[in-house]
Amino acid sequence: MQKQINTILVPTDFTEKSNNAVKMAVQIAKRHEAKILIFHSISNHYIIDRTGKQVIGAETVDENFRKIQISLDELHASLSTENPTLHFETILDNDNLIHGINKIIDQKNVDLVVSGSSGQQKISQLILGSMSYEILNGVNASVLLVPETCTKYAFDKILVPVRVLDDLADKVDLSLAIAQKNNGIITLLGISSETDLDALKDAYQEVRQTLVKNQQEYNAQFLLTQDKATQISKFSKDDDADIIILNYQDEGSWKSIFSENFFKQIINYTDIPLLFLKNKERAKNNETDDNAGFDITLPCPG
Repeated sequence: MQKQINTILVPTDFTEKSNNAVKMAVQIAKRHEAKILIFHSISNHYIIDRTGKQVIGAETVDENFRKIQISLDELHASLSTENPTLHFETILDNDNLIHGINKIIDQKNVDLVVSGSSGQQKISQLILGSMSYEILNGVNASVLLVPETCTKYAFDKILVPVRVLDDLADKVDLSLAIAQKNNGIITLLGISSETDLDALKDAYQEVRQTLVKNQQEYNAQFLLTQDKATQISKFSKDDDADIIILNYQDEGSWKSIFSENFFKQIINYTDIPLLFLKNKERAKNNETDDNAGFDITLPCPG
C-alpha cells in the first residue's frame, strides 16, 4: 500500500527561506489533498529570581506573542484566499523548536515536515549545526528540506537511491505515491561500496521488480563507490532531478569536529529538495533530551 501524505507541518520565521518552504508545502498539499500546519516557535526572554518571581520581560513576551499572532493570522488569510480548496491551521508556541514540532507531530499525526534550507553550510553551521540540520535530526517525522533557491515545486523527475536497506520498502511506497501524484518518472540509483555490494544489488533488483509491478515508468543505474553522498549529488545534477528521496540513515560518524557525515555532505552538495524518510515510531523511541536547557527557536532556520 502506498504511503499517504495527509498532514504537512511547516516551521516559519517569515523569511524568504521559510516562505519558499510554505510555497512548496502548498503545492504538495494540492496534489495529495493534505492539510497544512504553519508553526512558529517564539523565544521567551525573561529572568526568574530565587523566589521564582518573573523580574523582567512579561510585557515584551506578551507583545511578541501579539505581533507574531497577527503575522500568522495574515499569512493564514492570504494562503486561504489563494488556495480555497486547502485547509490551513496556524500554531504559535513558546516551546523550543524541536520539542514544539514533535508535540504537534504527536497531536496532529503529521506525515511530513517541510523546512527551508540555505543549502551549503558555513563552517560555523558545520560545527554548531544549522537549524534545518537540527530539524532533520530532531523531529519525529519525515523531513523535506527545500533550498531557498528552489523555484520548481513539481517533481517530474524523482531520484531514488538504494544505498541502505533500512525502511527501503516504505521509501519505495512513498516514492511511488509521489510519482503518481506528479505523473513523474523515477530514476532508481543503486549505489554501494564493496562491503555491502551483494545485499544492495539484491535490494536494487527487488525495487526494480516493485516498480514494474506497479507499472511505474523508471530508469535505473548502479554505481560502485565509497563516496555515496557526492555521487548521489552529482548524479542528481546530471539527471536533472527535481527531488531526491533518501532513507534517514547516516553512514559513518564524525571523525573530527571539521568532518562531514552523510547528511551534511548531501545537504552541502545538492541544490534540489531532499526528502528524508523517517520511521515515526522509531524516531520517537530514540528521542533524547539533548536540547534541554537550550532555546532552539526560530528565526534562523539555516
